[in-house]
Amino acid sequence: MALALPTEDEFRKAITARPNDAAAHSRYGLFLLQQGRPPEALTELRAALALSPRSPDHTYNLALALLQTEAPAEALAVLERGKFPGADHLALRGNVLNALDRLPEAATALRRAATLDAGNVDTLYDLALTLLKLDAAAEALPWLEQGRRRFPREAKIHAASGMAAYALGRNAEAIRFYETAVHLEPAAPDLHAALGDVRQAAGDLSAAEGAYRRSLRLEAGAAVSVKLGRNLARQQRAAEAAAAFTRAIQLEPGHAEGRLELGKLALTAGDPAGAVEHLRQAVRSAPDLKSAWYQLGIAYQRAGEEESSRQAMEQFRRIP
Repeated sequence: MALALPTEDEFRKAITARPNDAAAHSRYGLFLLQQGRPPEALTELRAALALSPRSPDHTYNLALALLQTEAPAEALAVLERGKFPGADHLALRGNVLNALDRLPEAATALRRAATLDAGNVDTLYDLALTLLKLDAAAEALPWLEQGRRRFPREAKIHAASGMAAYALGRNAEAIRFYETAVHLEPAAPDLHAALGDVRQAAGDLSAAEGAYRRSLRLEAGAAVSVKLGRNLARQQRAAEAAAAFTRAIQLEPGHAEGRLELGKLALTAGDPAGAVEHLRQAVRSAPDLKSAWYQLGIAYQRAGEEESSRQAMEQFRRIP
């Protein structure tokens, strides 16, 4: 029989009875965090660490809660005060530094954590993603090979292997890794979409289309609808591509990429006025979308609006 968890009233009574018991404050803080009450949780977790400032557990719990509540700078300050050498603290430090976009330092912490605790799949995965952000796919692959040996049933390790192989232009390997990930987690729409991306890069448009459609059957998403539309456009199936781009806009009315692609289709079809309308909405939604300004300039020119075309092209050239 499962043990009943303490109620909130019992947590409060424990603190009232022992107000200087750091563990009681920490337990209540973790309970509040699980209840979706982060401000109250942080109050209790800070109290726990104040009562026991050299506690690795209280340091970790407060830093993790701060990271989860989008306060990574304070989380790092908490970890810096403790500087505990355990793998869990190093892994958390790596994730905090990641959140602060201090990627080389994050990778250093995560390397040490993965070395100390080679059996932690989450640490290995976080390290691989950090290395990929640093354009260090060649370093990530040996770590991931180790991960595939240790965790052959973990889809995310195979998916990360696919990312690394893809980044190195090794599309055939990337496809195999993603196919394994999809086999392990067939209900994960992002894995099907990623497999579609690699299939598309490898030039297998039909297989890519199938992967995108499977992703969309699992979860309708504007970004994947645009990917499907681009795939169909490359297959010269303009009407189906337009339907996919339109679906993206239905799912996310301000989706600039969907508008951009509809504008390009309209231009190809000889409808510059229709293209202008789509592309104006694209740049309205995403003013820094450089390609939309370029296409808008062309659409205005073909519609005979030379001054508007000139202004659009000037905006295109201003964007880095």
